[in-house]
Amino acid sequence: MATSKEHTGKLLISITDGKKLGEIKGLYLDPDARQVVGVFLGTEGLINRKTLAMPQSAVQLCGIDVWLVAGSDTVTTLDALPDSATFIQVSDLRGREVQTEGGTKIGVVEDVLLDGRMCVLGFILGKVFVQGPLAERKTIIRDAITSLGSKDQPITATMAQAESQVIPSA
Repeated sequence: MATSKEHTGKLLISITDGKKLGEIKGLYLDPDARQVVGVFLGTEGLINRKTLAMPQSAVQLCGIDVWLVAGSDTVTTLDALPDSATFIQVSDLRGREVQTEGGTKIGVVEDVLLDGRMCVLGFILGKVFVQGPLAERKTIIRDAITSLGSKDQPITATMAQAESQVIPSA
């Protein structure tokens, strides 16, 4: 189990020619925030800014120090990736409030917890506004989330499920 922040800064290396393709600046999740679907490599250009990305499917191995990628031609612009308009950048979730469906504040998202297959297990809460199991664990399982909200709307969760279900350890 790892956090998305732990992957930031890792090098992306092509296994076909050993070429350094860049470094991980962030991760993209699918619209339901259940799976990593892309890697953010930063932007380039002064006037025509282009966001560089690669599909998660191109990653062959997520190593401790580097990620090995299928080939040198996998880096592209974000717009060139299918369904990229629906991707959620992990950094957009950080700082987002989590509340119950009734409006009670639970906490604030600090990071995303991922398993070895880059599936979202849950969220680390930086601030916790409730007492009990969530305050002790400071994590909330992904299955307890009913809505991801938006930049202006909080994430909503089922409190009973959030308290009773624990994120599985690796």
